[in-house]
Amino acid sequence: MKIKETLNESITSKNSYEESVENIDILTEKMDDDFVPYRVEQNVMMWLNQEGLLGEIECIFPTKLDEEVRLVKRANITVENGFPLINTEEIIEVPEVKTFVGNEYFVLYFSELTEYDRMIVANDLSFYLEEEELIAIKAVIS
Repeated sequence: MKIKETLNESITSKNSYEESVENIDILTEKMDDDFVPYRVEQNVMMWLNQEGLLGEIECIFPTKLDEEVRLVKRANITVENGFPLINTEEIIEVPEVKTFVGNEYFVLYFSELTEYDRMIVANDLSFYLEEEELIAIKAVIS
């Protein structure tokens, strides 16, 4: 899943984990009826608008990890505030989304990559990228 650009805008989200039904959800303030659903993998749906702005990601019974995957910064990383736009002209599917749930946050892993060269911070969300490839999202539970 590729990121095409970053909006220089602060977007808030409600991030939740419901243990009883094993549901992880990121819902941004921008979500509305015009967003289009994309099946990222068997248990993960993502809603994006025409520009590739994230409205929601919902994971139902996702693959859960017992330990958090340690993401490693490259020597020279870029950290920016804003919100990424996903390139909808390229494939949005990934083979498997893995999740780790901590006490106050959760992480969605979209790739086997563990090194990143760019991080986009949007309030309670951190997007980790390697050469414009989205490898993970860390969300503080609201």
